[in-house]
Amino acid sequence: KNLFAQDSLIQKSIFPEGITIEYGIGSYAVTDEYISTEKYSGSLPYYSIAWSNQHSDYVYRLKIDFQNSSEIKNNNVSADIYQFTLNQGFSYALPKFTLFDNDAYFYLGPSTELFFYYNEQNIAVSGFDYAQSFAMLISGGINSQIFYKLFDKLNIEGSLDFNILSFGFRMVDDEETDESPVKILTLISANNFVFSFGPRYYLLENLSIKAEYLFHLTRIDSWESLLSASDNVVFTLTYGF
Repeated sequence: KNLFAQDSLIQKSIFPEGITIEYGIGSYAVTDEYISTEKYSGSLPYYSIAWSNQHSDYVYRLKIDFQNSSEIKNNNVSADIYQFTLNQGFSYALPKFTLFDNDAYFYLGPSTELFFYYNEQNIAVSGFDYAQSFAMLISGGINSQIFYKLFDKLNIEGSLDFNILSFGFRMVDDEETDESPVKILTLISANNFVFSFGPRYYLLENLSIKAEYLFHLTRIDSWESLLSASDNVVFTLTYGF
């Protein structure tokens, strides 16, 4: 019973509670066929703030991230890119398991998400609609986290978040089509996929730092196709109250 109680305490403390601030930088590429079939690419900074709170049998997490750059280019043509994500999820601990003689902890649960994308071309055009594009997904999905305990103060962490069913909103050309700007989208027609992996070190019991690789993929095949992807190196500071 004592060992079981000890494992339960570790299981509850392994998830980093509190407020988390993140900053990252990396490469970004997008093909937005509402504007052009050409690929635009460049550097896109990443900013994020999150809150996690441990309850008796689940962890609640709320996360906001924002990305913006005016240096996303195709040859000499540049675009201002804005991306915003608001994600909340509930994570439930699965039974602890052993991997390569070390303990590992896995969390899984549902999530809801608002994702917004906006693309404004830095070109002079006569038509307002052809210089900008936007898309939005309001989704239900799955979030998952894994914690692999290397040492007392050092964990390897990974996460995977993705949508299953979404309400999609997209700019449409009223002159060319009578297609609705609002649709219900499944995994076949829309994906918003985020994967991260990296080490976390605990400076204090309630203060930790983390460096991670973060990959973000967005694909919307309804309407004119939108496909974007980013690779980021992200630095994280978490403080637990």
